Amino acid sequence: MVKHSVLKKTAAILTAGAVSLGLCSCHERVITESDERIEISFSWWGNDDRNERTLSGLNGFTEETGITVRPKYSEFSGFKSKMDTQIYSGTEADVMQLNYDWLYQYTHEGEGFYDLSELDIDLSTYPENTLACGRIDGKLQAVPYGFNTPTFIYNKTLLDSYDLNVPQTWDDLFENAVVLRRDGVYELALTEKFFWLTACAYLEQTTGRKVFDDSGKLILTYDDMVTMLDFSKRLLDEKVTKLGREYDRRDFTMLRMAGTVSWTSDPGYFETAAEDLKMELELGPYLTSEDYLGYGWYEKPTGLYAIRRDTKNPAESGQLLEYLINSADMAAKLGMSKGVPVSRAAEETLEAREMLDGIEYKANRMMMNEGRLKTMTPAMENDELINIYADAINGIHFNNFTVTRAANTALENMYRVTL
Repeated sequence: MVKHSVLKKTAAILTAGAVSLGLCSCHERVITESDERIEISFSWWGNDDRNERTLSGLNGFTEETGITVRPKYSEFSGFKSKMDTQIYSGTEADVMQLNYDWLYQYTHEGEGFYDLSELDIDLSTYPENTLACGRIDGKLQAVPYGFNTPTFIYNKTLLDSYDLNVPQTWDDLFENAVVLRRDGVYELALTEKFFWLTACAYLEQTTGRKVFDDSGKLILTYDDMVTMLDFSKRLLDEKVTKLGREYDRRDFTMLRMAGTVSWTSDPGYFETAAEDLKMELELGPYLTSEDYLGYGWYEKPTGLYAIRRDTKNPAESGQLLEYLINSADMAAKLGMSKGVPVSRAAEETLEAREMLDGIEYKANRMMMNEGRLKTMTPAMENDELINIYADAINGIHFNNFTVTRAANTALENMYRVTL
């Protein structure tokens, strides 16, 4: 672990390169030729609030170490395309945030990024099993910041007004929909990704079959695809939900939906909306069939930090990564804006400052205490597979494709893109 006593101190402000952080200081100091001007870059995605918090934390890192950090950030939309360009042109940042499936696209044999086990980073704050998602062929290519799983959130006040309970099984969900749809209220809101993930879960629960084997290889059969599409079609036909392409979280504030599926780290919008409406939220269980053959639900990192393989400043990049995951200052600056951190050092900071609360923290505790959740294979979040599945559903809904026709086309396209 990097010790504060051995970190290089500076007397005052960020050096010239740190102006790009958009931060300022009221102090000045004279830069001499003998000063080392070490600059590293860091890329991430986020909304305005998360970006401001991150920039503030990076300011603290520079003041503490004298290392200038050049930020490279934007919103999530379009970020992957930029990452692809940077990775394949060798212009990626020294330290970078990655989505789970991107890591395995960029490094297949543990050679794409720096082996973090070779750097002086304190990983004793991590439960060993949480590091497995970043270890490839024995090399630690990345470390997670937090963990996510699909989470069911309901407007309990709205359900109570219909004398309905939070559903415990898929059957309960369909039974509630019979009542709610009379008033044009949908029980759940699903994005196209959650249409896919719920169908994957349903397949495993009702047949015992999985979409991927343990190595991440697609093993879907025609019958599997029919089972999944029949389930998604039923969700639409019985007005449990709208099409994924029609997802609009504002339906929650308009009382057009009684619940939603969200990542564990993302229910803040719904909590704020419920407070404004003076209504109560309630978490629901991970839905299953009555006598399930497999649990069907998986957890994954909210995001991972990696260091480029050929960075010119590995020690300094390691210092930044250490700061990102374990620093009390960075933890306090970020709060839960990136989810609940998995590092015990960061979590203890938030706990000491009473920053762990609300529906997001409850959802995180429910996830961490659910022993039936398995680690998601990165392939399950493959955007091409999700888009193919969405196209199949849309074809059934808009073009009156039969499930058999849609299943054949979808299966053929999925195996084509995974070869």
